[in-house]
Amino acid sequence: MVHSIPDCGLANTYLIEEGAGLMVVDVGCVGAAQAVEDYCTHTMKRSLRAIRIIAATHFHIDHIGGIGALLAKCSPKTTILFHPLVKAYLKANRPLSPMRNWFTGLLPTLIAGRFGIRKWSDLSFDSPAGVPLPFLRNLQSVSYANRIRYLEGNRLPRSRIGFGDWEAIAAPGHTEDSIVFFNEASGELISGDLILGRKDGRGYLNRFCWDEGWIRRTFAALTETIRPRIIYPGHGAIIRDDVDAFKRVDCFGTVSARRDFG
Repeated sequence: MVHSIPDCGLANTYLIEEGAGLMVVDVGCVGAAQAVEDYCTHTMKRSLRAIRIIAATHFHIDHIGGIGALLAKCSPKTTILFHPLVKAYLKANRPLSPMRNWFTGLLPTLIAGRFGIRKWSDLSFDSPAGVPLPFLRNLQSVSYANRIRYLEGNRLPRSRIGFGDWEAIAAPGHTEDSIVFFNEASGELISGDLILGRKDGRGYLNRFCWDEGWIRRTFAALTETIRPRIIYPGHGAIIRDDVDAFKRVDCFGTVSARRDFG
């Protein structure tokens, strides 16, 4: 079961409940870490020590900026799950993916108010890590490097992550290191910033990206291999369909051509 954490700041934060264990995806700021703690302890009546994995769909500050704050309150056995490219980012051997369409992609999202800043802690981060600007290349460090478990490169593009039926699927496009998390049994997909949600219940591919061509290819590949009924986007409203939620995702202004054949 996926829980959408309310009032989590810049990006959507999700908590997955699987038996006795919990997994958190995309803790984007200190405010998000506080929101996870509040939701766990007051709504779910669960201890933060039940969190086994903290994962990120990609290495941008609005998706990783509160991991350290949350990890500090979790069990010593809690691990951080990242794409293998992040190892090179942290060693300054590789810059973060250069982003395109800052004005035509990012700015409209900001204007539409999909970044839910409600308190000062929503603008507080562990460090500058995850800011995709070249002059910050040498500041890509985190305090929890010894707690990171990298997805094995030879097991991508699709692999089990050791948490119930959940799988990680490589989804390059928004960034080179983007991944999505999918549970085939429940039909749930956590899409990161590959897909964003609108208030009308539809979704759309994110034009603010590293490579628009890769966004298209990744989305086309996903539509051929999986069929989610619920899409939890990186920003915006959840997208639902009784059969195939990809039918409700627009590809750069074009309504998805995906149809249900059966």
